[in-house]
Amino acid sequence: MNTRATAAAILLRIREHGAYSNVLLPRATRELSDRNRSFVYRLVIDSLRQQRTVDDLIEATTSRPLSELDPEVAAVLQIAVAELLSEEPDAVYATVNESVEAVRQLGLGRAAGMVNGVLRRMTRAGLPELPADRARTYSVPEWVLGQITQDHGRVFAGELLAGLRAPAPGVGIRVARSSAAPEGAVAIDGIEGAFRVGRAPEPSPDVVVMDGASVAVAQAVAAQPKEHILDMAAAPGGKTIAMWDDAGGIASVVAMDSHLRRLLSARRRLDDHAVNPAWIVADGTRAPFADESFDAVLLDAPCTGLGTLRRRPEIAMRLKAKAAASLAETQRAMLGEAWRLIRAGGRIIYSVCTVFAAETIDVVAPYPRSAPSELPGLEWGGGLLLAPHLTDTDGMFISVIRKGH
Repeated sequence: MNTRATAAAILLRIREHGAYSNVLLPRATRELSDRNRSFVYRLVIDSLRQQRTVDDLIEATTSRPLSELDPEVAAVLQIAVAELLSEEPDAVYATVNESVEAVRQLGLGRAAGMVNGVLRRMTRAGLPELPADRARTYSVPEWVLGQITQDHGRVFAGELLAGLRAPAPGVGIRVARSSAAPEGAVAIDGIEGAFRVGRAPEPSPDVVVMDGASVAVAQAVAAQPKEHILDMAAAPGGKTIAMWDDAGGIASVVAMDSHLRRLLSARRRLDDHAVNPAWIVADGTRAPFADESFDAVLLDAPCTGLGTLRRRPEIAMRLKAKAAASLAETQRAMLGEAWRLIRAGGRIIYSVCTVFAAETIDVVAPYPRSAPSELPGLEWGGGLLLAPHLTDTDGMFISVIRKGH
């Protein structure tokens, strides 16, 4: 199977069957050479990052809705148009011919002529002119652009979405306090232990793959030796590792999650790092602990995930307009439980990898809250906002909530 057929098959599973690019791409390309793997990654991610523009260009050229095309044909065209948008004129001949061959390899040879005609029309006459559309520019639904603009203002919304739609500049890692950063790693300003490398490192007890924004969340906890700490939604476990390390491995950490499969995966991951919290499967809205059981609770709550678009560009177009409000109900319930569970003088670190006010400042508003100190970002509504254009990280909101004596 040629690389464009491989890319189209992967794209089809992401767009039509709900797979996540950051999970599927490593699995689906593991047998490819480094060069072909890199090429397939670029084709798929570029297509997802420019999804609205790509789809509109295809429909403008074919004069047919994408839904009327065979899904495999649509995927091949989406990959090809994303490649044409990359403005590499030397690749045009290969794009057209290899895309035609890709359709044949995917079992739809009868559509080869149509694909050939569409792509040659685009290369001869140029890509169609599309009307100006800010939501299309950032490849998000109109409601997402409207909500972020309402929450943050027009200028900030544009800067934020441009940053989230730009390619991630590398792989984020956290390096253990007792270890040196790998050769070539670039430190992320203001976030202790957070670095960026060109590609995912080999497995190591001292290095955890996680974005700098997630490292910042663990840093905000400021875990201390002998504290009793609850990680309320622990999977996939990176923040648990960081807290354990910050406390010198002698804190009492409970790792809880409502999904058994995810918790088992996190446990295997933490075993590789010699991190041994207590594990429990439980619903974070009804935690099985007595009142005031913990010195600190980390609530990295389930959310819309918009802040991870650099690494998972497909998320934006999957979001439904009521998603933030629905998730906010769960977030408020979990935060209420966290408040019950911390002792007087204790603290909750509330974090979500999104930027909607409904999931961030509105959720923490009823509590005595503040932005974590000694971290970069923009103070906002009793918390701290991290974002690509502010901190060169994922989008993340972090708030520290303290219960008085």
